[in-house]
Amino acid sequence: MRKHAVIFMLIMSLIAACLLAGCAGRGDSSHTPSSQGEPSSEEASGESNGASTTPSSGAPSGEVSNESAVSDWGTAGNYDASTTSNASAASTFSQVLVDREDLYFAIRDVKEDSVLGYSWQVYVENRTAKNLMFSFEKVAVNGVMCDPYWAEVIAAGKKGNCEIIWLQDSLTQRQIADIRKVEFTLNIYNDDDYTEAPLMHDPFTVYPTGHDTSSFTPDRRTPAASDHVLVDNDDCTVTVTSFDPGNSWGYVMHLYIVNKTDQDLVFSAQNMSLNDTACDAYWAEIVTAGNAAYSAVLWDKGLLAENAITEVREITFPLCVFSDQNIAEPLVDETFRLAP
Repeated sequence: MRKHAVIFMLIMSLIAACLLAGCAGRGDSSHTPSSQGEPSSEEASGESNGASTTPSSGAPSGEVSNESAVSDWGTAGNYDASTTSNASAASTFSQVLVDREDLYFAIRDVKEDSVLGYSWQVYVENRTAKNLMFSFEKVAVNGVMCDPYWAEVIAAGKKGNCEIIWLQDSLTQRQIADIRKVEFTLNIYNDDDYTEAPLMHDPFTVYPTGHDTSSFTPDRRTPAASDHVLVDNDDCTVTVTSFDPGNSWGYVMHLYIVNKTDQDLVFSAQNMSLNDTACDAYWAEIVTAGNAAYSAVLWDKGLLAENAITEVREITFPLCVFSDQNIAEPLVDETFRLAP
């Protein structure tokens, strides 16, 4: 079931990304959850460049030498890592994140001018006798939620390299240009037994520019005169930024959300209605501590047709916000009536 959930979340996240960009149906490039990278044309130097990586408490140490067999490129899934290379000879950034008896994970290079956008070249080793699924969760770039939709199966005892890509459209729609800070949870588990506890589910913070800066300021959207602010308190801000009745997927309401707390927050709405007709979009968004998100609430064309809705005049939006550590006590529980 866990694998099905991962696939479902990837599909839903990709749809949300298309909605945010207003570019549904642009092409297959928006449906690339992961891309198998190619090995470097030279062996890695075996040393970090001194850039700071800050695992949260409980995460494995990152400041270790790269003495793993990085020159012996293995296979990632069915990919033969001994094939020809397009990677640059010299890394602009490298950092070991995990070096354990059972796992190895390192960033080998950062490419800001990838054909599809921004990418990390990563080297991984599965030192176990199990087939392992590697994936990122709760990804924030410069303080804005932005998932690369990456997941990779590494066969038992294998090692290889992968490419993790943030699509340029996703970065542009979030007004992300110079990537200075990336936060994520690295999730690794047995791909053949989803009931087994994960080998890793730990948060990391990486500064791809090569240094940790205490003066880092997260990217934030500039308010517009047309904004409709639903909530603005000590915990969060929720703003309706626009409505898109002509979207090819259906009717879309765009939101901008800021989590002001030190906890991950879940934003959701149930029992929504359009024109006083029950019409639920089944929307939810997780925004990690201190970060922001661009989100899209979609009422698909089929749902609109079923309810004979050709024009949206009023939206009833019951918003609920709660910490993922305490779902019993909502921080926000209020119903809003909007006239697009």
